[in-house]
Amino acid sequence: MNISTTKKELQRAFSKLIKTTQARSQNPLINYTYISSGAHGVTLHSTDLEVGIKTTITASVNTDGEGLFPTTELNDIISVIDEGRVDIEIAGPHINIKSEKGTSFDIPTLPFQEYPKVPENKHETIYNINTRELKKILDVIIYAINKDQLKPALSGALFSFSEEGLNFVSTDGHRLVVVAKKNESNIIEDFIIPKKYLNMLSSFIQGQKESSLIFSNNHVFINNDGDILYSRLIDEKYPNYSAVIPQDNSYVLKIQKEDFLNSIKATFIATNKNTNQISLNLALGEVFLKSVNQPESKTVHAPLKTAEYNGEKISIGFNATYLKEAITNYPSEEILFVFKDELSATLLLPKTKNHKITILLMPVRINE
Repeated sequence: MNISTTKKELQRAFSKLIKTTQARSQNPLINYTYISSGAHGVTLHSTDLEVGIKTTITASVNTDGEGLFPTTELNDIISVIDEGRVDIEIAGPHINIKSEKGTSFDIPTLPFQEYPKVPENKHETIYNINTRELKKILDVIIYAINKDQLKPALSGALFSFSEEGLNFVSTDGHRLVVVAKKNESNIIEDFIIPKKYLNMLSSFIQGQKESSLIFSNNHVFINNDGDILYSRLIDEKYPNYSAVIPQDNSYVLKIQKEDFLNSIKATFIATNKNTNQISLNLALGEVFLKSVNQPESKTVHAPLKTAEYNGEKISIGFNATYLKEAITNYPSEEILFVFKDELSATLLLPKTKNHKITILLMPVRINE
């Protein structure tokens, strides 16, 4: 294989392809990018066996062929190579990369025959959504996805299509986010999409007015200007999340986002790093956050100046990190807290136009 392209083309492609690499893997092929040149042009494909990207570059094809690039190493070469034309030749077990000004790199490669193929896309089930709306939904749900790989069903977000509506759901067992909207498709099915794919999706769909998620062959695909981003779906049963959402929370707290977030940051300074606990203290005429760190004799008292509350006196403990992430990702400026007592789940209910959002936080026992 012998092709000529430019540094700019390679930079554009590898800024996407590098995202599938893994620091540790038992399969060495995962950290390679497949390249194919021929009458179709030049196609590049990288995958970690779960998430994959396929893209094309503008190039002159001097000789057809196939081969593998070590993804990280080639990305490093691209960053230092001269601007302008780049000639790439793969012959046997070696790749030669030469810049227009004569800088040359000769690196080894692996046989390409065993490289995984892009999964078949039969375009069976397609969901169309406004790109701006999809990005907003992703911003709301991603932070609550579980990081523990021992719970595979929770390591992705649920896209639940039903006759009642469409729910986007994420949880790690300590917090839950549900974005509900009208199901304007003819899909009646549940799909669990991995967090890594969702993290990559937001930047991948940049520039599109509408995004089309395609569910096919236990995978999800999306196209953008000839590029394909795909992922294997998580083949697990998602827990019954609706059963934990309380329906009888009667106390209401209203507060401005900036005020609340600043007070959380202040109390964070004195939290015990083992418990990471702060308390929300409410009474008629006084609402404040408090953190106590007994071993280090630290206490922070942070009044909430914009709070509106007229219920009974109550103190609710929270994990400071979970509370901070929930408020940081809260999609409106007025925070609406709805709760029942110190030990029941607390709800945050943002006001939005096109969909309903429910954020649930589990309290912790206050230990001062």
